[in-house]
Amino acid sequence: MRLTKKDVAVVALGKLGGAATVIDTEDAAIAAHAIDRDAFGWKKYPERVDLDAVRTTLRHEGEGKDPRIEGSIQNGWHLTPRGVAWVEANKALLGDAKITVAPTSAATQRWRAETREAGAAANRVRTSEAFRLWVQGKELTPRQAAGVFRIDEYTPAKDRTRKTAQLQELIRGDEEIEAFMNMAIPAALELRPPVGRQQEESK
Repeated sequence: MRLTKKDVAVVALGKLGGAATVIDTEDAAIAAHAIDRDAFGWKKYPERVDLDAVRTTLRHEGEGKDPRIEGSIQNGWHLTPRGVAWVEANKALLGDAKITVAPTSAATQRWRAETREAGAAANRVRTSEAFRLWVQGKELTPRQAAGVFRIDEYTPAKDRTRKTAQLQELIRGDEEIEAFMNMAIPAALELRPPVGRQQEESK
């Protein structure tokens, strides 16, 4: 069985106990590199871990349609039920490691809900027209930027600030999206309300 980079990342989490607990991104990187140095090592110095390659692979698997992992670069990763089933079906890949699924605590349930929300937010940003234009190096209109945060001309000023801050917090840890947000937030806040609404908000 030839493993893809995503397969290796899932196996790495399985080896580290990712079915039962949250695994730090750097720990996942070391385990993935141990499995496949060619995929996750530097080209010139393969003995060194290419952390960016592991981060990208974890993120792409986590943002997939039916992901085998959930989490974030900042908070860590764990296997989804599909990921557990996939690893169970490929136990030989684990070597001596044993996959165990611990009872899910209320804190873990809450954390997983938060990471799902963060993953959905990141996917929303990446699939937006504004992000596509930004990646292409094109300028955004205030309306295009505002669409990322689900605000428009009629959104009150206090809600604009709240919505931009909430989305920014959700995706914290994703360097590419953070760079985009640093540009998109000021642009979005430039969207002006109708004249009548401006007068109401100034009272």
